[in-house]
Amino acid sequence: MNLNLKIGDSVVVKQGVKEPDLEEFEIGGWQGRVLEIDTNSDKDKVLITIEWDSLTLVQISADYIEQSEIDGFDWSSMILYDSDLEKSIPRDKEENVKKAKDKLSDKHFWASLGEEGLRISKILQGVNPRNEMKCLQRWVEHLDKELTFPIQAIVSESEDNWLIKSGDKVLLKSLPHIVDMYGIIASIRLNGKKYEFPLCDLEVIDKTQTGFQLIDDYRIWFANR
Repeated sequence: MNLNLKIGDSVVVKQGVKEPDLEEFEIGGWQGRVLEIDTNSDKDKVLITIEWDSLTLVQISADYIEQSEIDGFDWSSMILYDSDLEKSIPRDKEENVKKAKDKLSDKHFWASLGEEGLRISKILQGVNPRNEMKCLQRWVEHLDKELTFPIQAIVSESEDNWLIKSGDKVLLKSLPHIVDMYGIIASIRLNGKKYEFPLCDLEVIDKTQTGFQLIDDYRIWFANR
């Protein structure tokens, strides 16, 4: 091994090196610690797994992290050839790396869902994605602000023993409260009678209406929370 590296050593990527899976991103100057050394997979070169340090993590573009999430790649580490690397001096502590990763993971938590995930991330910005009740409260605030009631909707799913059946057309009137198991509860009217029904099981009929995308994004979030 040319660099005589060992686990835990700090390395920096040489200028001009591109991300192996997303070649539109140049990674020269990125720095991290060696996690793994593989001398068996490639007979001619040594593969080095690097965990990026906290200074590199906070400088990584949002576009790169979001694209990595969509494609299922790990943006906090990378496998490169040893010939792409140079030895360096550590710039931080490992606890700094964990803090930076946790912060970025929360910020881009929904990015793997694609365009819908990016819209969801904007709505839930600043909310702990693991705090479901806080997320639901933010959704209610956002939907109440952006939606214009009443909205014509159709029941996409229903329990077998409910009075309201899949395929029923209803009028969505308001979003009065939240229930742990069912999320946001909608106030609806069906055949002149008032009911309450989970918003996650309602779909706006008019797909050109602003409410369609807003409620559909909520439904996607609820299914993936």
